[in-house]
Amino acid sequence: MKTNIKFGISALLVAMLLVSMVFVPAVSAATEKPSEQQMPEELKQWIEETHKDEEKKLWMKEQTEQWMQNHSLNVTSTKTYKYTNGQIEIKETYTGKELNEKLEIDKFEKVEKLNVPVNAEKHLSLNGESFVLTEGNERIIVTEKTVVMTTETDPFDWWSIGYEYPQYTWYENNGIYTRADPINLAWENTYLNTVKSRICSQGWWDWTLEYTEYVSDPQNCWVQGDGLGTGPARIFGGYHVRLFDLSTQDIVGGAHRDSWVPHEVTELETAENLVGGLFDNDLSNWWVLYDYEELDNEEGTPNVEPFCDGEATCMWRVGVRS
Repeated sequence: MKTNIKFGISALLVAMLLVSMVFVPAVSAATEKPSEQQMPEELKQWIEETHKDEEKKLWMKEQTEQWMQNHSLNVTSTKTYKYTNGQIEIKETYTGKELNEKLEIDKFEKVEKLNVPVNAEKHLSLNGESFVLTEGNERIIVTEKTVVMTTETDPFDWWSIGYEYPQYTWYENNGIYTRADPINLAWENTYLNTVKSRICSQGWWDWTLEYTEYVSDPQNCWVQGDGLGTGPARIFGGYHVRLFDLSTQDIVGGAHRDSWVPHEVTELETAENLVGGLFDNDLSNWWVLYDYEELDNEEGTPNVEPFCDGEATCMWRVGVRS
């Protein structure tokens, strides 16, 4: 309750303060209590059924770390940027003896091609250096890095360990999978088209330029992603989410923000909260549990984007699955 100091009547002020002291807590309690009461019984039951004690969660985390360590390889990354005919091609090639020793391959490649608008800036920033978009211009950047890789028949079986959802997306080439981005979103009691419809109703695009990525699945081995974005190509940057329709009847997603070409990830947590917010404030249809499900897929420096805190936001569809 607001008091108007223009009156200058102390008695009135005291009376008003007393009234606010009496009623404000009551109003707060009234707004909190219905929220707890409104939570669907099915959601309460799901929360109870999927609860894990600290000992179980610690064991799951250890299993994840061990598997990732066993599948880590030291490689040489050669990234080539080339501009021709109004298009920039970005090709990254992994080489190194561990590729041959562990996966019996000589190299691993991924390629992305992006059309550059006529009105776009005529230079990019690559590792802090300018790359001018002139016909035939090429830049090669070589770095040493550690990557997590596996084969088509050896996915990380998150379901047998006890996780509700997969932790990462994976990029595939010739049956070899390289770990890509963290999963940070999940939807329960709904369908892929329902999720897509909700996001697209907020102005997102149902078709967007992207690398094709996958998640491991208990029945289908690997499930291909379905991308949505705040623009079809996000040449100048924008938000992007890949959705995956699992055999468990759950939908998961990896949301991030892309930079201007060449599309480096600049945000993870902010993107997660942004997508979660598209389903919020609609308790008759959706319950949003921010940073609810622990997936042990932390990345980056805490509170400095791009950063993933390892906890996915979950959205529950109210009522009959739809």
